[in-house]
Amino acid sequence: SSGINAEWPLRPGISYRIKMNSTIVLLALIGIQLAYCQKNLALRRPTSQSSTYGGYIRRGQCPGPKGESDKAVDGFTNGDWGDNSCTHTKYAKDNWWQVTLEKVYTIEAVKIFNRIDCAGSRIIGAKIMVGKDGAFEECATVEELIKVSETFQCAPGLEGDVVKIVQDEAVLTLCEVQIFGSEPSADEEEEEEEEDKKEKKKKDKKEKKKEKRKEKKRKDKKDKKKKKDDAE
Repeated sequence: SSGINAEWPLRPGISYRIKMNSTIVLLALIGIQLAYCQKNLALRRPTSQSSTYGGYIRRGQCPGPKGESDKAVDGFTNGDWGDNSCTHTKYAKDNWWQVTLEKVYTIEAVKIFNRIDCAGSRIIGAKIMVGKDGAFEECATVEELIKVSETFQCAPGLEGDVVKIVQDEAVLTLCEVQIFGSEPSADEEEEEEEEDKKEKKKKDKKEKKKEKRKEKKRKDKKDKKKKKDDAE
């Protein structure tokens, strides 16, 4: 009744007959299998954010939810603020959240789980930034409502050990952030080293020219003084 005349996992070189109404199920299973092959680089890594809202105690009640920054990397993707699984900043403008990864990776994708009980539109306009050595480059911008979750692909070769989400126009709430990537290849590292060498060579050359100019000025000044002394 499943409509799939096959064993799982599928074996290469064998033909399988799949009914049309089972195609979606099969694709979903393949998607789940692929998803488990990727490591979430952000899971339980150190986090910080611009401010923290929540945790207030009302008379006769337990403390309410508190939106600490680590709620976005705790492994729980629940999008209901009341279940204490989401981050939450205080203010309406200039908000940010960030996670520090174990080391520099080539960041391929960032998946955001949004708040779903209400106020989900606040995520619109948020920018995903990838940082390395204090400099940040944009990976993507959230341009529309995230109903539950959405994965944003970064440009190839974007490297960093910090991923930062910036929201300048609204409160920032994140119910989970997952980051996927890989270690830079040896070729990329070699290219980077080569670039560093070239940059150092340029800098050294510039410094040598500068020193030569200074030396020439000193010599000219000395010669000028000598001529003046000889004339007297």
